[in-house]
Amino acid sequence: MKESRAEAILIVEDDVATQNWLASALLAMPDVQVHCCATVSEAVSWLHSNSPDIVLTDLGLPDGSGIDVIECAVRLHPRSEVLVISIFGDEAHVVAAIEAGASGYLLKDSSFDNLGEQLQHLREGGSPLSPQIARTLIRRHRGAESRPPVSDAASSNGDALLTAREVEVLTFIAKGFSYQEGAEMLGVSANTVRTYIKRIYQKLSVNSRSEAVYEYNLLRAAQGRPPLT
Repeated sequence: MKESRAEAILIVEDDVATQNWLASALLAMPDVQVHCCATVSEAVSWLHSNSPDIVLTDLGLPDGSGIDVIECAVRLHPRSEVLVISIFGDEAHVVAAIEAGASGYLLKDSSFDNLGEQLQHLREGGSPLSPQIARTLIRRHRGAESRPPVSDAASSNGDALLTAREVEVLTFIAKGFSYQEGAEMLGVSANTVRTYIKRIYQKLSVNSRSEAVYEYNLLRAAQGRPPLT
């Protein structure tokens, strides 16, 4: 009688505690093999030599975005299922992950007591979603029906809206750096950074850092590009 092959699951997670917890939970299940990676580069390298049945990936990784892992997994292994497990629950991250090929999206603040049930749901063709993520997608769908069309420049290319330097400044904002820290990395004064921030706010029609990052990420998501992280 032919032996059944163990299910191969790849975990891409840089937080050691979370990675260990997920690995332990998965290894407690029957007929499962688990491999762990902590960076995008490690995961992509592994995916070029191995074929996973399921990929569990975070989005905020030390060397880039988990969106790259999703795209690589889907491209190399079309039959594999990808489940995002992340702290990011905003629309830009959710949409970018799903458009990249993720079949499900769970928030890290959700209870993982039913992880086995979520994976079974995934295997059966379902899309496991945290309640907050489902609500985000519903709001997006409703908003798309009532939202007036954006300008051609904004919808076709978010970067056309901002200069290369403004994108650099916005990237520092997304990473949580202060004006002074951003100024030091760019080699300019803090006042110059504030000037860039004002221009960004005007171009994106926003009034705060979080709104600027959110609106710009929406433009990137519309292009199928990963959000700033």
